[in-house]
Amino acid sequence: MNQHPILDQGPIAELLEIGGPNLVRELTALFLDETPGLIAAIETALQAEDWETLSRASHSLKSSAFYLGALALSELSRELENQARAEAPAPCAELSRQAASAFEAARSALLDLQSEFPPA
Repeated sequence: MNQHPILDQGPIAELLEIGGPNLVRELTALFLDETPGLIAAIETALQAEDWETLSRASHSLKSSAFYLGALALSELSRELENQARAEAPAPCAELSRQAASAFEAARSALLDLQSEFPPA
């Protein structure tokens, strides 16, 4: 796997240009609120070997992470989605663990970034 940055500033810069810090705050809050549920859905689907649900949840996570520039998480989610389609339990379990860690790193980076914005 290529090494992707935890947080690519490009998408954030585009969002700042479109809607300023408040848009980035809103989208980040939505991402931080919804992602733990997606990760839980991934883990539950993995335990149940529900490959369709695992694939869908991974796809959703891939897209939302990419939109905010969380490229490492997005790439892991893409790989997880592909492995779910192949119904490969061992790679899915490892990718799921890595995705959960990548989310925590992205969460921290997004919160750090927001702390640099002027107060709302």
